Amino acid sequence: MSARPLPPGPRWLRPLNFFQAGLTPPVQVLARLAARYGDPFRVSYFSRPVTFTGNPEALRTIYTASPDCFDVWGGGFIEPVFGKASVVVISGDRHRQDRNILAPAFSGPAMRADGATMAAVAEEKMAQVEVGRPFRMLDVTQRITLDIMIRVVFGMQDAARVTRTRAAVLELIESLHVVLFLFPSARRVLGGHGPWARNQRAVDALAGLLLEQMRARRASGTLGDDLLGRLLAARYDDGWGMSDAEILDQLRGLLFAGHEATATVLAWIFYWLGREPAVHDRIAQEIDDLGPAPSPEALAALPYLEVVCKECLRLYPPVVDPARVVRAPFELLGYTIPAGEVLRASSALLHSRPELYPEPWRFRPERFLERRYSPFEYIPFGGGARRCLGAAFAMYELKVVVATIVRHHRLRLLGSQTVVHARRALSLGPRGGIPMIVQERRRGPQ
Repeated sequence: MSARPLPPGPRWLRPLNFFQAGLTPPVQVLARLAARYGDPFRVSYFSRPVTFTGNPEALRTIYTASPDCFDVWGGGFIEPVFGKASVVVISGDRHRQDRNILAPAFSGPAMRADGATMAAVAEEKMAQVEVGRPFRMLDVTQRITLDIMIRVVFGMQDAARVTRTRAAVLELIESLHVVLFLFPSARRVLGGHGPWARNQRAVDALAGLLLEQMRARRASGTLGDDLLGRLLAARYDDGWGMSDAEILDQLRGLLFAGHEATATVLAWIFYWLGREPAVHDRIAQEIDDLGPAPSPEALAALPYLEVVCKECLRLYPPVVDPARVVRAPFELLGYTIPAGEVLRASSALLHSRPELYPEPWRFRPERFLERRYSPFEYIPFGGGARRCLGAAFAMYELKVVVATIVRHHRLRLLGSQTVVHARRALSLGPRGGIPMIVQERRRGPQ
C-alpha cells in the first residue's frame, strides 16, 4: 500500500508571514493559507514543518487519539512564562499525574465555594474606579483576576503579602518581551541589562514570595486544601513529592494562565457590552430579575450571560493554536503527518468557519442559543487530554465577575473606533486596554 500524501501547503513560510504570525494575531495569515491550500495545510514554521487545522473532523481525530501519540512542542519558547516543569509543558505519565493532583482545586465544589470571594474582589476593584474618570478596563480586570488567583487558588489572605505578590506578578508580565519568544537566542543576561535580565529578576522576585508562602504553610503544620496545599502534599506513584522548583513552575504557570487570559476575555466582554447596548441591557435585566441579593451560583446560571461569555471566548480564545509533536506517523483526513513533525489545532481557523459560525467576525451571542456546538466545533480552552484544567473555573469566574460589575455599575465605552486584537508578548489582547468610564453606580432591585 502506498504512503498517504503530506498535507498541501507552501514549502516555506515567507519571512513577512512569519513576522506577521509572531507579532500580530495569527488568524489573518492562517486564513489566507487555508483559503489557498485547504484545511489541513502544512508549512515550514520556526525551521520545522507544521500542519495547521481548524477542520472539525481533523480535530475529532486529534482529540480522541491516545495522548501517548503526542509530545508537547514549544516548551522552550514559552519557558519564560511556564518554566520547565509546569503541567502546560510536560507530557506522558508525569503530565497525567500532575493533572490528577491539580484537578480537584478547579472542580465544581471548589469553585462554587469561592464564588463569594470572586464577587467581593470584583466589587472591591470597581469601587476604586472614580465615577466619570477614564480608566482602562483591562487594567481593572487584571487586578480582579490576579487578586482572585492570589486569594482563592494560593490562599494568601494577608494584605501586605497579597500586595507584594500582585506587584511581582505584574512585573513578570511586563518583562515578557515578544523578542524572548520569537528569538530564544536573545535570552542572555547582558551585564544586567536587556529584556532577559529584566525577566529573570522578575522570575526570582516572584519565586521568593511564593517560597515564603510555602515555608509558612509547612511551618504551620496545616498545608490547606487549596491548590498550593495540594501541591505541597502531593505524592507521585513512586512516593516522592514535588520539589520546590517544580512547585514554583506549576504556580507560576497557573498564575499566568488563570490571571492574564481570563482578564483579557473579561475586558473584551465589557468592550462588547459597551458596543452593543441591547446586549448589556438584556444581561442587566436578567440579573435584576434574580432579586436584591443573588448568589454567585444564581449569577453563574444565567443563560444569556453565559452565551455572551461564550461568544467572546469564540472571538478571543485563551488557548490559541496549541502545538503537539507526533511521536509516530499520524493519519489525518487522508494525509500522513510524519513522526517528529508538529500538529497545531487552530481555534482561530475553527471559530472563523462560516459554515459553523455564519458571519464569523460579527459579535452575535444568540448563535449559542440557536445551536449546540460539539467539543470539536468550539475549542476556546483546547481539547482532548490537554484541555485547559481551569476551563470550568474560568467560565464560572467570567460569569460571576461580569454579573457583579453589571449589577452595580453602568459603564460607557470611550471612543468610537474599533479596538484591535493585538499581540501582547505570549498572549493576545485589546490594543489600548479598552478605555471606559463609570457613568453611575447602580443599586439594583430592592
